[in-house]
Amino acid sequence: MIALLIPLATGVVTFITYAFTACRTITWWEGSSYLLAACTLGIQPPPGSLLLTLIGWGASRIPAIHPIAFRLTLVNGLIAAATAAMVARLSTYIATPAGRKPGAPELAGGAVAGLAFAFSLSVWGQAVRFTPYALSAAFTTLILAAALAWWRRAADAEATPWIFLLFLLLGLDFSVHRTNVLLLPAVLAWIALRRPHGWLAPARWGALVGGLALGLGLHLLLLPLALRQPWLNFGGVHDLKSLWDYVSLKQMGGGFLVRLYPRTAGFLDVQLADYLSFVRQNVAPPAPWLPLALVPAALVLAGWIARFRQAARQTLGLLGFYLCASLGAVVYFNLPAHYFRAMDRHYLPSLAVLAPMMAVGAAASLRLALRAPAGLRRVAAAALGILFVLVPLNALRANHRACDLSRVRFTETCARDVLEPLPSGAILVTAGDNDTFPLWYLQQVGHVRADVTVVNLPLTNADWYIPQLRRHDASLAGLLDGGDPPEPRVVRDSVVTIFLEPNGRRDLTVRLSGTLLGHDFVILDILRRTRGRRPLCVACTMPPDYLAWLRPHLQLDGLTYRFVTGPDSARVDTERLRHQLLEKVSYAGVADTSILLDETSRGICSNYVAALAALARAQLERGDARGCLETLRFMDQHAPPARLGMDPDVFADMRGRASAAAHAP
Repeated sequence: MIALLIPLATGVVTFITYAFTACRTITWWEGSSYLLAACTLGIQPPPGSLLLTLIGWGASRIPAIHPIAFRLTLVNGLIAAATAAMVARLSTYIATPAGRKPGAPELAGGAVAGLAFAFSLSVWGQAVRFTPYALSAAFTTLILAAALAWWRRAADAEATPWIFLLFLLLGLDFSVHRTNVLLLPAVLAWIALRRPHGWLAPARWGALVGGLALGLGLHLLLLPLALRQPWLNFGGVHDLKSLWDYVSLKQMGGGFLVRLYPRTAGFLDVQLADYLSFVRQNVAPPAPWLPLALVPAALVLAGWIARFRQAARQTLGLLGFYLCASLGAVVYFNLPAHYFRAMDRHYLPSLAVLAPMMAVGAAASLRLALRAPAGLRRVAAAALGILFVLVPLNALRANHRACDLSRVRFTETCARDVLEPLPSGAILVTAGDNDTFPLWYLQQVGHVRADVTVVNLPLTNADWYIPQLRRHDASLAGLLDGGDPPEPRVVRDSVVTIFLEPNGRRDLTVRLSGTLLGHDFVILDILRRTRGRRPLCVACTMPPDYLAWLRPHLQLDGLTYRFVTGPDSARVDTERLRHQLLEKVSYAGVADTSILLDETSRGICSNYVAALAALARAQLERGDARGCLETLRFMDQHAPPARLGMDPDVFADMRGRASAAAHAP
């Protein structure tokens, strides 16, 4: 009974911790797009996570715990907590010598491993936001549990259903995030190690093929989802061919992105080093007492050694699982140098395989202590027990600040600060994931500014995205005359005139030169069709080399640029900009140093400083020195440059000139 209570207690403690630290709203990257897909039953960018979408959609229908984003994040936290409980259970089993029941050393080792896994930086960090990576780690533990169950019964007739289950889980994982597909070679080696001649049995092949086919078949549900014409249908899935393009990642390069050679960065100094950094952060978090930081790694190493002595062949199979999940991920993902995102989310399965070895090391150490002379037995066991309790407590202490998202609202705040001040009926052109998906989520789930059409510029180069724009916005129904985006072309001094409505604004004449991409023609056609009746805005996150021909006609208007015409189109409207930035934008949480500002939030929130600096500069140029100083003081209070990683003296010269002008006689 206690063997079940330990994992249960591990799961409960973990879930309570996750619930208190879970994000109450959307987050960057997938923390917005997966929530959007779940709430609308839409189709995520490939590879997506169909299973998480279905789970999230079901949870979104339950009228309890608001807002919906928090509810779904709690569901993800529950999945992560259940995974920690499974890790504790598996760890206890693996730490127990064959033919024995788990005793106190094994149970203690399982609890330590489960809690250390739960409070590790990467697991905890994914548990408090709605992403598929906790579910991916859950499938790793399920696959490992099924493999161990088959190993115990491999000589019996009842072993075949476990083969079916094992490959069913591998197939289903394709609908999670497919990272565990890397474990397939390890599974085959696992079976060969246990029953080398077992491949001759037709029943085993039938179970293998049947389980894998049934698991992979879940992906066919994308077709009926697409036939509903959901608001989000990334990739334009509508038939078997488009489904195959989606599954094979054609939009991202195809071939299931198997690009092993050439390596995009140094294998040892960049790619393998990145994984080793992940191991260090999650297995040996910083501790106030240096030896304590080394204890988890020492237990893992001792665990591998002890496990090889107990069951060499099975441990060799477990090592195969670990190598496929770790080294296999390094080889497959082929991490480019200076990649803009951390890869720890893809390394989580390896941590789920590694954690049980911590339990093996802890149990072996406790058993050794209990065999000490009577005078030392209790002292040694108590000392080890205290040390092992400190392992998850140190992880909790070290990672709490980075993983506590309960007060973090940067994503929602920035999205609202962009969306809400826009003029009525605006068309907003965005540039990437972080300035698009949060806006779409607010519109579709939060019902914020549904009158605005958000157009993602890079996606307009994809033929599947244009029909969705036509369908979602009646004013764009004839976009590109019903055709696909034109191929890139080189033009030289081509002059295009766009006739605007006779409302006092001049017609737009632009001179085009250089290489024009499909998105350039899409924006030109939007201007031609709307004829100025709908305000066109461009997100301040747009790279400067995009839409270069439109730049002379864009005027800073809060956190976006507004398309204007006329002789003063490049001149900043200081009164309007001041009203936008000082009265309509909230800046919530940016200046609060008690809330951790992550790297992505720091980069996005830097646009606050850029906009305020542009306002202050324009005010100073027009002789409004007092207004410039007021804006700079407002910046220091609401978006301090130092808080966003900038030199605090970067505006010292402007401040000095404004101060001198304001006090001049």
